[in-house]
Amino acid sequence: MAPVALAPGMCFDAACQAAMDRAFLTATTIPLLGLAGAVAYRYRPWDWQKTEGKQAIEDPGTGAIFEGDADARPEVDRRGNLAWRVVSYQQWPVEAGAEGDRVRVHVGPINALEPRTYVFTRTLPQPSKVLAVSLPRPMGVVLEEDARRGRIAVGGFVEGSVAEKRHKVAKLNWVLEDSSVLVGDVLRGFTCTNFVYRTQALFGAQAPQRTIVLYGADKQKWPQVMGALRKGDKADGNVTLVVERRLERQDADAAGAKAARFDY
Repeated sequence: MAPVALAPGMCFDAACQAAMDRAFLTATTIPLLGLAGAVAYRYRPWDWQKTEGKQAIEDPGTGAIFEGDADARPEVDRRGNLAWRVVSYQQWPVEAGAEGDRVRVHVGPINALEPRTYVFTRTLPQPSKVLAVSLPRPMGVVLEEDARRGRIAVGGFVEGSVAEKRHKVAKLNWVLEDSSVLVGDVLRGFTCTNFVYRTQALFGAQAPQRTIVLYGADKQKWPQVMGALRKGDKADGNVTLVVERRLERQDADAAGAKAARFDY
């Protein structure tokens, strides 16, 4: 399945919301008969949506709607919520059984976080795994850009920080490694705070909500990643880092990761 956004129920930036607003203004000027027809189409029976080899895939948790092949089977969790792949602020549903490691990350409105499933395909040539680590702000993690390999990795820790303390404990007891980020971990994603616009088609936009979202760091430029990392306050709760970790660690690999540094 290669779903594409059909009529998303959320906006993550002003440009997207401006487009939603224009759509709303247009909708409010159409005759009542046209409005009734549009509403009927939006809530048409599921069988009607499977036309020309396509189907509408709706996520009950967010209201986002995607278009996919008629025979596609999107992956859902026990609550019926879709599993996602994420690139930057955008996310797409995943077909059931798709390759990749699954991680559960709490996202949603600040006061109503829920665990959602995200799928990450491993990218390292060595045996590796993808995991999620939660840390309080400020984390005290030093990130480094490896421009040659096109990725961002953990290069160290701020002295006295929570991240450094957990790292020291993990070095003494490998059982606790999954609760800490380690030097050399590749940053694949992280939670940050954003204002999300949830739009009800044809009936106008609701007020934006301060929301925890997962940002996908794969193939994103250093300034964009650093800007997203800065979005959020201590009051918003912990930051979840999604990292890919080598199962056979090679300290020499850090030699190419000195192009840029950022202490977060």
